[in-house]
Amino acid sequence: MSLGVVRVSLDSLEFPHRRQISFKVREKLKRVFKNLSKAGTAEVCIPCTVEEAEFGQILAHLGLSADQLRKTRGKEQKNLPLLTEIRLSCLYGEHLVAAAKGNKETSIIVHLFSADLLDPLLEIISTFSYETQQSDGELYQKIVESHHRDEVTYAFCMGSLTEPKERNMKMLMRPKNLPIVKALNSLLEIPAMMEQLVLGNIHKWLALHIDEQIIHYLNHISLVWKEGICGGEKTLIQSLDIDTIRILQFRMPTVCSGDADTIKRLFDNGTLFSSVTDSGDRNMLRRNVLSRDMVIPSFETLQENIHYIGFAAKILVRHVIDELPLCKSSKKRSPTIFEVLSSRCPPAP
Repeated sequence: MSLGVVRVSLDSLEFPHRRQISFKVREKLKRVFKNLSKAGTAEVCIPCTVEEAEFGQILAHLGLSADQLRKTRGKEQKNLPLLTEIRLSCLYGEHLVAAAKGNKETSIIVHLFSADLLDPLLEIISTFSYETQQSDGELYQKIVESHHRDEVTYAFCMGSLTEPKERNMKMLMRPKNLPIVKALNSLLEIPAMMEQLVLGNIHKWLALHIDEQIIHYLNHISLVWKEGICGGEKTLIQSLDIDTIRILQFRMPTVCSGDADTIKRLFDNGTLFSSVTDSGDRNMLRRNVLSRDMVIPSFETLQENIHYIGFAAKILVRHVIDELPLCKSSKKRSPTIFEVLSSRCPPAP
């Protein structure tokens, strides 16, 4: 049953099933949060289930009876009681909280429900909540994991994609593209990196027939972040956040003094690797990042590089190879540009 509505500090909310907070989604939700909060509507509200004992603690802290708390429903935001010193575990809303923090808000409305309503609440939330849809990276991982193993999950995740992205995903999952899939899968250990994956670009990758170069770059991304920056420490790899990747990508600290100064400042104020608190780990990460003597890569740098190498690939096909032999089989792939050019080169003496 509904127990009432309260205001709580943003820092007192916990989310058991954490998701990476997309920078673009957060910025978009800032406008949603701002407009709804201006209206004082209770729609800017995060549901939370509480056990009976926990509910008793909440009443004691508020100095209210259960009946008085129930009457808070429908009240304006400014008239709601403020709950402090109790941490609440929320069903969803991590993106909304991030947007609220971005708007310099300090509190948000929480609608309290009895834990007995958990299952029906989850079903309602999945349909009507402000929580964002799963990213391409999240859906990619579930599709790869369920392929030939769980037909229901596979069908559901494929259906969650737009039609063009679904076509691209099916194209990518063909046996002939397995080497690219393996390289992509090496990045699944970095959830924050997968947030950048855009499945709408896949058909452009495949159409260029530069598989070797794409695989090499995907492996390069994996090596730089896992080993070069995080030192192979799984806990640090998992602690990577989207904002850290977004800030560090495209930077080359050993060459550009401006990049180095920015990185030092953002390490000092806690912006970079915000979830890593151990001083030894932070010092290692700082040294590793500042020692990068090449552009720090990501999916976005890959896409930018593909723009340029794509021109070179088209020139080679048009003026050097004349015509690239294409294979329409789903199992046997067409030769890549590199393979065609290698076959034309005379053997080394």
